[in-house]
Amino acid sequence: MKTIKTRFVEFVSNFFILLFCYASISKMMDFENFQIQIGQSPLLSAYAGIVSYSVIIVEILISLLLIFERTRIPALYAATALMSAFTIYIYLILNYSDFVPCSCGGILEDLGWTEHLIFNIFCVAIGVASVILQERIKTNGLRRSVYLLLISNFLSCLMVVALFFSSEHIIKKENNFTRRFLIHPVIEENKLDLKVNSYYFAGEHNGHIYLGNYTSPFTLSIVGNSFKTIQQYQLVPPKSKLILKNLKMVVRFPFVYLADGSAPIIYRAKLGSSALNVYSFKDVYFNDYVVPDSTSIVFRAKSSKSDKHVLGLLKIKDSKSVVINNDMILSDGDGVFSTDGKLLYSSDADKLIFIHYYKNTFSVSNPDFSGLQHLKTIDTLNSTKLKIVTKQNGHRKMAAPPVIVNVNASAYDDVLFNQSNIKGKFESQKLWKKSNVVDMYNISKQEYFGSFYISNKNNSGMSQMLATQKYFYTITENEIVRYRYAQSVSKHFQTGKAENLKKE
Repeated sequence: MKTIKTRFVEFVSNFFILLFCYASISKMMDFENFQIQIGQSPLLSAYAGIVSYSVIIVEILISLLLIFERTRIPALYAATALMSAFTIYIYLILNYSDFVPCSCGGILEDLGWTEHLIFNIFCVAIGVASVILQERIKTNGLRRSVYLLLISNFLSCLMVVALFFSSEHIIKKENNFTRRFLIHPVIEENKLDLKVNSYYFAGEHNGHIYLGNYTSPFTLSIVGNSFKTIQQYQLVPPKSKLILKNLKMVVRFPFVYLADGSAPIIYRAKLGSSALNVYSFKDVYFNDYVVPDSTSIVFRAKSSKSDKHVLGLLKIKDSKSVVINNDMILSDGDGVFSTDGKLLYSSDADKLIFIHYYKNTFSVSNPDFSGLQHLKTIDTLNSTKLKIVTKQNGHRKMAAPPVIVNVNASAYDDVLFNQSNIKGKFESQKLWKKSNVVDMYNISKQEYFGSFYISNKNNSGMSQMLATQKYFYTITENEIVRYRYAQSVSKHFQTGKAENLKKE
């Protein structure tokens, strides 16, 4: 004869059967998305593969065991322990994770994390009550059932905590290439039509964005704080017979620089003035440069001795001097190709940064090349994947398209924003096709702390990026977009203690 106790146990068993069956089936029907969600979890990122399969298998197994009366008691213990594991997971998410991810889908899609926590606590409570009642009906062993409940629930919670700390260690120390996409780390605030697609970022000061133009190299364009209009004026160089082909503009307040390292000449003018003066001529040949201060230029050049890129410091004061550094750019032995990359200068941190295009390495130093560190991005391509052939005339060229790792980069203070070209684990292929991914690193802490997507425009990807104190800017085709940082990003704009980027 059925009593209230037996009916309650049956009700709880049927409730768990429905809950776990629905949960497991919904996960299997959209398994790719479920695995991506686990991969983006701030607690279980490193174990997304095994956890995604294990959760479904355990839910189905518990549901089957709950059907039969002979296996109902151990199944109720397991169901309660599983709900305890889910509960501690949510508690850790809310209190100890670096960020709070999006809520789960399925039947509880509209619930927030706090509501999920309350629901799970309710499930644990009815699970405990049903176990105790079922044990009393069968064996009258209340003390034994309490001990077993305490042990099973403690072990399930301990397992989640252990996975959390182990995952943190792997993500931050062992670099297994699982990205963490923060929730809205940058928020689009405004956009401006540039009319043409030949602009690039030349610099920033006090909220004003300075743009150079590839097709009109002597035109300086300024986007003000209002982000509504573009002011332009022409820079006028002194008369010369030089043929200038590769002019690059850099704004380092209060000056604007215009240089062609193949000539080799560097012009400079005071911002607001159109008259360019010769700042350096025939001092160095170079193919890229940055301006740390008003008396020096850091440049990248191809060494005639080693046939690879090197960095140099040109001091322009009373007596000019050049210091060549062979250590900051690391070579894989194939000369100029493996040493290709992006040269940056973070004025607020007073740091030089060189990030390789074809491998997961970037180097950081002071402007005089002291304090050099070789660090790693989160992907796993330690060496270049290049196929180089030597022609009969001795010239070397790429025989196949290279594997590009890092596409573009920008830095503000101690944060490096790196546009990666390598898809990580548990990331949507569809999203990759219509977006660009930007990874963020705290240089002083030597820590990767998150990523975000920047959407393409008309199937065209982001061509330029610029990080400033208040905003993150991008150029895609003929449009400049301004994004506002969330606190999860801006809190890293300060120096800190070293933590977790791999050193070579």
